[in-house]
Amino acid sequence: MISSRHIEVFYHIYNEGSLTRAAKVLNVSQPLVSKTLAYAEHKLKLQLFVRHARRLTPTPEADILFKHALNVNQQISKFNNIAENLISDPSSTINIGCTPSLGLGLLPKLLNKYLKLNPGTKFNIVNLQSLDLEDQLKELTFDMVICFNPNDSALFKKTVLHSGKLVLISSKENVPNESIFKLAGIKDQPFIKIKNLKTNAAQNNLDDVLKKEGIMVNWIAETETIQVAKAMVEQGSGYAIIDDFSALIYGEKISINEIEPTIGYQICMISNKEKPLSVNAQSFINFLEKLSGKLDQSVGG
Repeated sequence: MISSRHIEVFYHIYNEGSLTRAAKVLNVSQPLVSKTLAYAEHKLKLQLFVRHARRLTPTPEADILFKHALNVNQQISKFNNIAENLISDPSSTINIGCTPSLGLGLLPKLLNKYLKLNPGTKFNIVNLQSLDLEDQLKELTFDMVICFNPNDSALFKKTVLHSGKLVLISSKENVPNESIFKLAGIKDQPFIKIKNLKTNAAQNNLDDVLKKEGIMVNWIAETETIQVAKAMVEQGSGYAIIDDFSALIYGEKISINEIEPTIGYQICMISNKEKPLSVNAQSFINFLEKLSGKLDQSVGG
């Protein structure tokens, strides 16, 4: 029986093709790497490398085992990253993951309000798309994540901060004739598409809602961020559909129209139930929970 350490050493020897280079990567002595490899070969009853001068050539058996060693090494790296997150001192720093649009529009207002009550607090903010944020939250990277419509997970504690609806935005010079825009009418207009725009619908994103309604959009550009879509709308390039919260924040140079049928969304704060939280992080979470459903009044949305 060999341990994960033997697999890790095998992985780096295979990658580096040299005991000396593998030892350097592992920050151990070359004799220790050589001894570990010899032990692994003895226990496995397999020759893993053929020695040619200073170069090691993997055997066919090693080629097969390396595919599995790669997975093990990735899990070891994840384990070490999680351990580093747990032992780091987060007492004065709150780690927040946030989508780009909320990071520019909502989060600064929340932080400013909190800092007035708790001066001296420090925040580390990372902007990613919702799915990437959720994946990293599972790995305990963040104390909390603020995003649109997170997927349900028994691992997460979810607080709905705001419920709203999607709206159509256009330039001031290209306002639709109808005060309430019929969603089907979008197929006749140049459209800036936001990838994976999440909704409350069972389909979970706008693309699926449009597909269910049988609406084929004439999209001229697609982007991952609301800011890019809004900027193109301002220039008169076409229409876009975004959340009403962001539309109000960025609405000085655009026209905002309601959509029929109504498509809802939620802004949520989620945290990992398994992550130990600092006093500061728990305090900020408590602060956000008190704002649940009151963002419009509380942060001037």
